[in-house]
Amino acid sequence: MGRILNIVFVVAVVIGAATVYDMKLAAEKSAERVAELNRKIEEERQTIQHLRAEWSMLTQPERLQRLVERHNAYLELKPLEAAQIVRAEDLPARPVMLEPIGGPDPLGGYAGAATVVR
Repeated sequence: MGRILNIVFVVAVVIGAATVYDMKLAAEKSAERVAELNRKIEEERQTIQHLRAEWSMLTQPERLQRLVERHNAYLELKPLEAAQIVRAEDLPARPVMLEPIGGPDPLGGYAGAATVVR
């Protein structure tokens, strides 16, 4: 009886050790995944910082003024007037372009466009 109990305990310890080892490997993989995601997040932050710096350089008023002066013959830009600035609510609604009823191909070539076989 004691020998069978010892064998059961040894098997339980081996199974427990294998389970703990499996958990350890899963935790290491998760930690590696988290480290990789953190590295990618940091790369994205650096990219965003770089793009913001580039955007601020590209939108400097002096640079834009030089570009407008260089290409003014093509652009034909005029100074902005205060009457041109309006709120979004003041703009007219965009017209909706509807197809005429009974026009060609009413469903765009999908269901109903082919002849019905009965």
